[in-house]
Amino acid sequence: KVEGGIRTDWKANKPKELWRKDLGKGCTSFAIAGDKAVVMGNNNGSDIVWCLDAETGKELWTHKYPEKLNPKLYDGGPNATPTIDGDVVYTLSRTGNLFCLSMADGKPKWHKHFQSDFGGKAPSWGYSASPIVKGNELYCLPCSKDGGLFALDKRTGEVGWKSGDRTKAGYAAPVFFNYKGREVVAAFHGRNLVVYSVEEKGKPVFDFGWRTSYDINASNPQYHDGMMFLASGYGMGYVVLDVSGPKPKILHKEEDQRMIFQNSILLDGDILGVFGDKNIDAELIRMDMRSGKVRWRESMPGTRGSTLMVGDELVILAETGEIICGVPGKTGWVEHGRVKALSSVSWAPVAFANGKIFARSNKGEAVCLDVK
Repeated sequence: KVEGGIRTDWKANKPKELWRKDLGKGCTSFAIAGDKAVVMGNNNGSDIVWCLDAETGKELWTHKYPEKLNPKLYDGGPNATPTIDGDVVYTLSRTGNLFCLSMADGKPKWHKHFQSDFGGKAPSWGYSASPIVKGNELYCLPCSKDGGLFALDKRTGEVGWKSGDRTKAGYAAPVFFNYKGREVVAAFHGRNLVVYSVEEKGKPVFDFGWRTSYDINASNPQYHDGMMFLASGYGMGYVVLDVSGPKPKILHKEEDQRMIFQNSILLDGDILGVFGDKNIDAELIRMDMRSGKVRWRESMPGTRGSTLMVGDELVILAETGEIICGVPGKTGWVEHGRVKALSSVSWAPVAFANGKIFARSNKGEAVCLDVK
């Protein structure tokens, strides 16, 4: 959920297109700070980090390095959305090239490699979990033989601490929350969810086995009021766990409500998001997290889609390239309009900042819409 507001008269007055650009192939979304937007793509055997003027799409700087496209049942290219922190941005490639770049000119401040520096092993579709800044540390998931989660000094890239468990890499970014009065971080690995103590430098607090076909756990976990929500594709569906006691207990689950990599939103104790999988049509669903009661469901284009809340308004990017907005109330969905923004499959999360919606396709077509 992000701050701000958007106009909702889309049916009478479609959003104005500010710019359109080819980024190269990939599934990273936009990171926006002030008047700058950072995004990644791959072209001619190189990853490209683009820093664009958010208003005009004009290139401010680029950073390039050799990286194979490596298409595997999709177009290929980088998967992890950049993370901006003050005057630097952190970017991650599929094989594990981690850069800290100056926001002023794109020059590297430092560089590490998940495999050669940390002994990590990339998952089948490449590293996809965005590095997350918390305080002076950068949290990332190289998933090496002697540590799944790493906390790096964000200024140097040196290892501050790492968790001790040996595990396969998942695809979702780490999620921070307060649990029984202490700060913890949840990591969705390839075969389990592990919640680590931040204060105790990666000591596991609890874990739950969740083994998905091909070890694909790519949707963000959610914590609320002593419960955790997990969802995956490939027949796994979702589960809500009671984690208030010493060990997680299953409250409810449903195999046919799946999120292969879509994000979920926590809204007033409810789970909201586009559920769907390769062979299951997309549905926007609002569900009471504690009971599992589905408040309502609404058909959406394609089989997958990303979501974000701007104030009370929900913005959806369907995998078919349509951007949809509306209000996801407790009793139902009120759509305010939709626009066909992209011409091919679009899996990267939709982004918003300063009255503008940013979206991109897997092939690299990017668009910015004015919704002030």
